[in-house]
Amino acid sequence: MTTQTRKFDEQLMLSHKHTNEALEKAIENIKDKIRQLGNKAHASVEQQLEIVDQLTEFPLGVFLLQNRGTDGYWTDYMIEHQYRGRITGADLQGRLLTEFEKIFLDKFPLVIATQQRALNFKTIIQKHIKEGAVLASLPCGLMRDLLSLDFTNIENFRLVGIDIDSRSLDSARKLAETYGLTKHVEFSQENAWNQPFENSFTLLASNGLTVYEPDEDRVIELYRQFFKALVPNGILVTSCITPSPDVDPNSEWDMNCVDQDGLLKQKILYTDILNFDFRGLKSSTITETQLKSVGFVDIEITWDDARLFPTLVARKPE
Repeated sequence: MTTQTRKFDEQLMLSHKHTNEALEKAIENIKDKIRQLGNKAHASVEQQLEIVDQLTEFPLGVFLLQNRGTDGYWTDYMIEHQYRGRITGADLQGRLLTEFEKIFLDKFPLVIATQQRALNFKTIIQKHIKEGAVLASLPCGLMRDLLSLDFTNIENFRLVGIDIDSRSLDSARKLAETYGLTKHVEFSQENAWNQPFENSFTLLASNGLTVYEPDEDRVIELYRQFFKALVPNGILVTSCITPSPDVDPNSEWDMNCVDQDGLLKQKILYTDILNFDFRGLKSSTITETQLKSVGFVDIEITWDDARLFPTLVARKPE
């Protein structure tokens, strides 16, 4: 195993900020802003303040308040909930989930779609495991998308975790030890738009970057970097988040599969309280066109139930 670590300005991270602002100060600032902006058409000041208080009652909520987003650890927590917490009603430490935490993890449309998207990734990637495979994840987060795969009877393979977040890389190293895959894994701290790999991977999995990037030219450049990193006939497994009907009249969402109470609370939390900057939402058609523009072919789409978070599989031709 080789490990490559570089110094980075982690303010370049798009999904969250490692501020770890004092909780009391974070709450004070958020509540002050809520009071200043006043009632919304869909939520009163009191409703918003109540949700802030509910967030303080569980660790993920506290992280959201302090960092205005999720990192690799908490994204993995949300995904793994469908296999454990949803059944037991508790986290891995045995702490009972709070009522708002259950709503967040079991009813928020974007969280449900994230869980289903991860399952789609795993199913698809598993089909591409073979002798000599070199699988990469960028950004890797905890890298469970690769580490949890079944490598039975496969002896020669490599797993490469790439992320700009040093904390995620450290967590991924520990998880690799848990899965007994340390000798097959290597890590590299890189900016996805300036990564050094070329003709290196038989498969590259990437989720979560484009949703925060509003500049279409930069999104296309990211796909160009992915194309460069793959070997001929290499496979890209990626995703996008599609815009909701209140943003796009041609939205691909299936509202019959969206919990309306969860959708409302999600809007209050993400938009009004945390001000999540999801400026890179786009239809599956646009994403498919962008992938084709850099040379990818044979693009296939796998949907989650509500059609929020499609998984796109594309091939780099020979």
